Amino acid sequence: MVLSSAPTYVATREALKVVDPQDLTPLRYLGAAVVLGLVLLVRRQRLTLRGRDIPRMLVAGVLGYAGFGLLLNLGQTTVPAGTTSLLLNISPVFAFVLGHLMLRERTSSLGYWGMLLAVAGVVVITLGDSVAVGFNGDALYIVAAALLLSAFLIVQQPLLARVPPLEVVFWGSLIGGVATLPTARFAVAPAEFTWTVWLALAVLVVVCTVVAYGFWNVSLSRTSVAEGGSLLYVVPVLSLLLGWILLGEVPSIASLLGGAAALAGVILLSRATASIAPEKELEPAP
Repeated sequence: MVLSSAPTYVATREALKVVDPQDLTPLRYLGAAVVLGLVLLVRRQRLTLRGRDIPRMLVAGVLGYAGFGLLLNLGQTTVPAGTTSLLLNISPVFAFVLGHLMLRERTSSLGYWGMLLAVAGVVVITLGDSVAVGFNGDALYIVAAALLLSAFLIVQQPLLARVPPLEVVFWGSLIGGVATLPTARFAVAPAEFTWTVWLALAVLVVVCTVVAYGFWNVSLSRTSVAEGGSLLYVVPVLSLLLGWILLGEVPSIASLLGGAAALAGVILLSRATASIAPEKELEPAP
């Protein structure tokens, strides 16, 4: 899951050199839906999505594929690959806030300090070195994508108990691709594609969508959102290295310091929240 997720931001940056962000989103997800459709057909795997799960699947597709993918692409027009992965690591903070509002989840004072540290890290990245990021709406697109990602994980989780993980990716990709067609500019010009762009598109569709989302759903179906999501903490390290090696995107001091602070804050929040869970189970019923 980690290895297939890390190239996402590098492949996106390379594809955006010749493809508009509005066109890249349906291209990525409809391409993944075609690949997954062929896989399901070859495996003769029957679709199991039932009527009661359709509304939740529609919301998950709009949040975690259409919305997340479009915001990610819009942000990455200027935000480097490694910095993008660092900013997306703020999603567990949003997940906790949503859980607190909807499920009354709680954490300790250490968890709240972790939230403040994570937010401070994002501020440092966003206001940091203008050469690497700078303060612009593109960085805020990535933060908004992190918010949608956290909501998506919460909405999708119940589906994985009733629908096979790979089928969830198929429906999510199909819904996400179709939902973003109205925003597309249909300005794709394959004649302008270099071999690196073709490679980036192939990696983005097959590795970063079909494989990464598939492994992600498998892991989430066997664990929890918190446990499965914690594995993604290592993704920024790989994304920074790939962006540096393949795209020449040298991370700025602000990105490294802010990313370290955000990552440390998220880890503090996750551990503090996890330590509260056993106590919550021992509370007497009213």
